[in-house]
Amino acid sequence: MSDLRGDSDLVLIGSGGHAKVVLEAIRARNPDRKVIILDDDPAAAQRTVLGLEVSGTRDWLVANTWRGRVALGIGDNGARGELLHWLAERGFEAETVVHPSAIVGATADIGDGSFLGAGSIVLADATIGAGAIVNTGASVDHDCMVGAAAHLGPGVRLCGNVTVGAESLIGVGTAVRPGVSIGANAVVGAGSAVVCDLAAGGTYAGCPARPINR
Repeated sequence: MSDLRGDSDLVLIGSGGHAKVVLEAIRARNPDRKVIILDDDPAAAQRTVLGLEVSGTRDWLVANTWRGRVALGIGDNGARGELLHWLAERGFEAETVVHPSAIVGATADIGDGSFLGAGSIVLADATIGAGAIVNTGASVDHDCMVGAAAHLGPGVRLCGNVTVGAESLIGVGTAVRPGVSIGANAVVGAGSAVVCDLAAGGTYAGCPARPINR
């Protein structure tokens, strides 16, 4: 198995839709990079991800004494955060995947295991937490802070000095005004306009965004 352990080789955990997007970004940057697909779902054993078969579960990493990096292809925030913690406890290094069309400011801080999708923008002094997703075409302006394992959906717009808490989900096309804080584990529905602070753990939607019952 030594041929799988070089620094240029990569394990991608996940086999659903988000894994496809991450794998496509990896290939766009380096078409020749060797990628191994893993997934903890027993039903994933028969799947392929853009032509690659699933090779096993996360236990494969330990069984094969993997020494390369690991990318996160899991869309669910809680599951992605748990996996990031599991990897760190065992000394595995999480790969940050940035699509070549993404724009990243020189002073932006991008956390380990995060994903910046095609056409995404992260500007001056913004911080993207470990395992966070800035999805297709989303933009993060100056001095924003996006927490660990949070997810900014496609087309999200964060104006300057916005804070998004860990494992929060900001739905596609949502706009957030400058200086607003969104607490951890919050969910903001697609197409919302966030004009004031939102508490942790709530579900919000609308223009302006207001609490709703799930």
